[in-house]
Amino acid sequence: MTTLPGGVYDRYGTVSPLSAHPTGLKTVESGLSLNGRPIRLLSGAIHYFRVHPAYWSDRLLKLRALGCNCVETYVPWNLHEPRRGQWDFGEGVEDLSPFLNLVGFLQEAKRQDLLVILRPGPYICSEWDFGGLPSWLLQDPHQRVRTSYPGYLQAATTYLKKVMTLVTPLTFPEGGPVVAIQVENEYGAFGYSDLPRDTQHLVTMYELMKSLVPTDQVLYFTSDSALYYGDLGSIPEVLQTVNTQLEAVKGLKEIRLLQPHGPLVVMEFWTGWFDHWLEPYRNRWPLPEFVSSYKDQLKAEASVNFYMFHGGTNFGFMAGASVQDKWPYYAPDVTSYDYDCLLSENGDYTKKYYAAKELIHQICTDMDLTCPVPPQQTPSALYPDLQLTRKMTLDCILQQVAAIQSENVLAMEDLPYNEGNGQSFGYIVYRTTVIVPEGGATLTLKGHVRDLGLLLLDGHLISRCPRTPADLNGFGVWVNKNTTLDIPALYSGQRHLDLLVENLGRVNYGKPHHFTVKKGLSEGPVLFDGQILKDWTIFPLEFKSDWVKGLTGWQQYFEQDTQEDGPILLEGDLELVSQPQDTFVDATNWGKGIVLVNGFNLGRFWCVGPQRTLYLPGPLLKKGMNKITVWSQYGGRGTLKFEQLPDLGADNPSGLTPGGGGDLINIEIPE
Repeated sequence: MTTLPGGVYDRYGTVSPLSAHPTGLKTVESGLSLNGRPIRLLSGAIHYFRVHPAYWSDRLLKLRALGCNCVETYVPWNLHEPRRGQWDFGEGVEDLSPFLNLVGFLQEAKRQDLLVILRPGPYICSEWDFGGLPSWLLQDPHQRVRTSYPGYLQAATTYLKKVMTLVTPLTFPEGGPVVAIQVENEYGAFGYSDLPRDTQHLVTMYELMKSLVPTDQVLYFTSDSALYYGDLGSIPEVLQTVNTQLEAVKGLKEIRLLQPHGPLVVMEFWTGWFDHWLEPYRNRWPLPEFVSSYKDQLKAEASVNFYMFHGGTNFGFMAGASVQDKWPYYAPDVTSYDYDCLLSENGDYTKKYYAAKELIHQICTDMDLTCPVPPQQTPSALYPDLQLTRKMTLDCILQQVAAIQSENVLAMEDLPYNEGNGQSFGYIVYRTTVIVPEGGATLTLKGHVRDLGLLLLDGHLISRCPRTPADLNGFGVWVNKNTTLDIPALYSGQRHLDLLVENLGRVNYGKPHHFTVKKGLSEGPVLFDGQILKDWTIFPLEFKSDWVKGLTGWQQYFEQDTQEDGPILLEGDLELVSQPQDTFVDATNWGKGIVLVNGFNLGRFWCVGPQRTLYLPGPLLKKGMNKITVWSQYGGRGTLKFEQLPDLGADNPSGLTPGGGGDLINIEIPE
């Protein structure tokens, strides 16, 4: 590797005059030191698992060109151990395997002259499904994640040993980029009121981590919102850092009270915010407030990490969900993780990027780091409308799924599926036979549906697509318990009854009881005129790439077939004669579903917004013929449109962000 003259490794990567060997990141009375020299970390978050690996170097170079010297990333346990004991760090066969080369990402960070802050969890929050925890943990009926419960501790220990073994040769004293590692994540928020937390669990995690990567190799830390949780999530010997947005000065003062000596470190400076489906506006944080807060932090001589610098995308079914104590109680996150941060979802510079660059240049004169030339914007293309010419009905799809027979309905996580690890993501179809009386019947789903269900009789869609907040109070939606639907008399006679339930994302941030919820029809039986329905055939639908590409039985699809009234797969061929470029799929006029490109799941679309386009990275396309497949839950459409620019929803006229003090979930309550 060629060292950038005047760069990070040129300045800190030589042997310390005080030591025969390079030394790691240390706390000193008023700050940090690396290899015996004072350092302030100016960092930005880039999650390797949310960015196509072909773009890692571009995003990292843009961070370094900003004037930062460090990159921060989480590590998602649920992707790296998709099945108990089976590991994937880029060499696996899962759809996101190419995104999971953790070692490759860390090495690329060093090539781009960046240090690394690593946050391996095991819990990471991050608006990521189940906060990065693997869903197979929930097969244990007594499971208590993020605690000293042995069933969790054993699995978490195995995971951390695997990750830390990979990291050991990549620490700074060993010639690598890793200088700091977080112990767990935002643990102060994991509990009730101001009651004590299970900090013995944190101590256990810390003792394990430092036994694998000693404290002379890296600096260990915790992070929390100090203004709200104080030191509830901190432990002795470990640096406490702060997460903040609007109230940065107050947060730093609180940390100084809790921790009178040592560096001031903002581990999460929230540069924007994330969005939920059904919110009326895209969440943005106004530029003047961003500038003011960042200026205050830099003037306080704090080390600061942008959360996020570049958000990327929740590809596939990986978006998480939020919860609150009032209606609608639960809200799934959108596919985009643009976050209104310094780089857009597709890597374009934003006004925040240029403002931050100017502030760093004005205030951090002591850093005096050489910065590389910023790379050009990644080009995007407007491809022509695509006519979808092939279709596949739900019945045809289910014939190609390994069915499971059960007397009762089962949760996704409890299915004897996925080599005994249950179903993690996607949809689940529950099928049985009923006899509808001449006067009709009433169907009742006991408990809450997790999360969105629709009813079909003999393949005909009976329930409807939720399109407004008011629809959340209807049948088959998570909000209310024991929802009912009257089946009309015209369906009298013997019928195949299908309940298709979508897992919209597991909670990623909440109280301990929120992390016990299973998906599908997990809370009770299905009643038909008050009687429990039995003898179910259950079909897990995860839409994995190899399975999608291997589907057979496609039929010709014509424009006049747009009246299809039930779940359907549609497919068309996009031919490219030149090198593929980034583009955006416009799902504005569709109901709900997912889009797959050459078998790769781009993520969910939903007509309720605010997100209206799905990001399609150019590297997922190829020169020649590309298969574009659409799973539509509420009927077909003949044409798929592309856009050259993203549409993530209208801006909130008030300019406020939930992270700035508003409600976590911003869905309007219907009258």
